[in-house]
Amino acid sequence: MAKHTKIGDVLTMKGTIAQNVNGHELQLWDGSYSTGYKILDFVIAPKTPTAAQEWMSTLSTSKTVNSISQWDFADVQQIGWGSWGVPGAASGEDFMLIDRDNLIIENLFISSYQSTGDASELNYYILLQKYKISTWDGALNMVTNLSQGGSQ
Repeated sequence: MAKHTKIGDVLTMKGTIAQNVNGHELQLWDGSYSTGYKILDFVIAPKTPTAAQEWMSTLSTSKTVNSISQWDFADVQQIGWGSWGVPGAASGEDFMLIDRDNLIIENLFISSYQSTGDASELNYYILLQKYKISTWDGALNMVTNLSQGGSQ
């Protein structure tokens, strides 16, 4: 395995995303194939956590995922998954998983799906670590990240 050297402190990305969005882009790309990011943590919560809502979200290395209402752990472009309130009326974050082998070379994309009707927005909180890698490893990881469909 190639050597990856941590650069700087942990990066926090947080914000909101509307319901039923496929591939909202989160800018990471610095124009260099010698830097990459690893997701350390991923948390979602509705903007109104006291309401009975079902949310799910996916982090990916591609602008679009096959279905925003389904997860596909076999898809190498999907690298993070989270749900809230599933089944309906449950409280708290039900599920969170990050592919520990993830290495993002360009940008990160977040998708959301909300199945219970009236909802406003979904909060997301993502922690990332920046790494210095060889240009060759960066190009190889980018190809791997897009190997099931390519950039949209």
